[in-house]
Amino acid sequence: MAATDRPRSITASAECGDGTRPVRRSSAVRTAAGGAPGINKTISALTSAALALPGLASSVQAAGPMERQWDVGYFHYEEGGERMRVESLKQSLVLPLGDALDLTLNAVRDTISGASPIYNVPEIRCQDGRVFTAPVISVSGASGNAEPSGTRPERPPLNTGDCRLGSARQVMLEDTFQDVRSAGDFKLNYYRGDTSLGLGAGVSREQDYDSRFLSLDLRREINDKLTTLAFGYSLASDTFSPLNKPDFSGDKDAHQVLLGLTQVLGRNDLLQINLTLGYDQGYLTDPYKNVYLLSTNAAIDESRPDSRRQWNLLARYNHYFTAFKAALHLDYRYSRSDWGIDAHKLEAAWIQPLGQGWHLIPRLRYYTQSEADFYQSYFETLPASGDYSSDYRLAGFGALGGGLKLTRQVTSQARLDLGVEFYDRQSAYGLQEHADSAFADYGFTVYSLNLHLEF
Repeated sequence: MAATDRPRSITASAECGDGTRPVRRSSAVRTAAGGAPGINKTISALTSAALALPGLASSVQAAGPMERQWDVGYFHYEEGGERMRVESLKQSLVLPLGDALDLTLNAVRDTISGASPIYNVPEIRCQDGRVFTAPVISVSGASGNAEPSGTRPERPPLNTGDCRLGSARQVMLEDTFQDVRSAGDFKLNYYRGDTSLGLGAGVSREQDYDSRFLSLDLRREINDKLTTLAFGYSLASDTFSPLNKPDFSGDKDAHQVLLGLTQVLGRNDLLQINLTLGYDQGYLTDPYKNVYLLSTNAAIDESRPDSRRQWNLLARYNHYFTAFKAALHLDYRYSRSDWGIDAHKLEAAWIQPLGQGWHLIPRLRYYTQSEADFYQSYFETLPASGDYSSDYRLAGFGALGGGLKLTRQVTSQARLDLGVEFYDRQSAYGLQEHADSAFADYGFTVYSLNLHLEF
């Protein structure tokens, strides 16, 4: 049985990914070599350092075919408390096709196992020392069928003053499950002068989830190659066939539009600003999540809206320190959705050469979000809106993360990367006003190993 709260791919997750991406020769690098006014070789070092971080490679893409290269990576994701575990293998192959085209092929295989929370129950504490909780629902990892376990205890009255609600706790999937996710995609880039056009497509398959996507992006360099304008559009079409509902399947379409600007500010500085608009429509409910109703002392399926609008603003600044031959990367991301979630993310990374081909890259990250309009840890009665969820991902919380990456340029054509990342989710870390969700706090660690070859 699949659980939708693990990362769909740990190499692509915004919160835990550490996948390396194809390295491109940036326009800034070529501009430095070409001698545009005010730009020198330090900008080459700046953008080379930028490419050492996930996500930066595509943002400084050149208007020319990439060199032939191959990446293979292994990733291990593990949550605390014997929850989710993911083993992932990723490969990426880049092939230049003449002077105006290049082709990128990606393949990922994730093996997932573990357990995940399905709903929350409140504890009822009485003055005589009795503690009551709701009946535990056991979900079979093979079939996903939910059945009460044992005799349902009677809930004590709460209006006598002798008993009161205490903190909530999570009810976990009792049996561990296993699943395999296989995904593949391609991207074909066409270059003409200062303009590049990219077309991509891909598929992802799991036991209960199929996804297909198409993407299109356009980039143009102007202002003597110091400014890059970007436009992108993607469409993903997903089908959910939950194991606990054998006669049901739900479809979802996700649209995204991106507008981007990358600007060389000077010999040592680079700025990038992206605005992404998204619209999801269809089956957005998680079929494996329940909510607990205090009025009936029972757990029922959650229900989410069938559409979501969201937008994201990314501001990214890179500065190269000539004295240290190192680069500082600062990211700020703000996102908002009509589900009522506002989120802020700050990230900083330092790329430090150590000599003899070694680089050390420490990074720190802070994240905070408000809770969704229809989220509660449990419900006394169902809201009139018809939307309700107790999914901990929709709660208000904050998170601290960080990592350390060590790279070694073994030869002129081979590089080895070794990394570790951590993530600590805490209700108390959240800045926005929200209900306490400390019962859902958890953490995870990601270990990664990647080999990059150019040939």
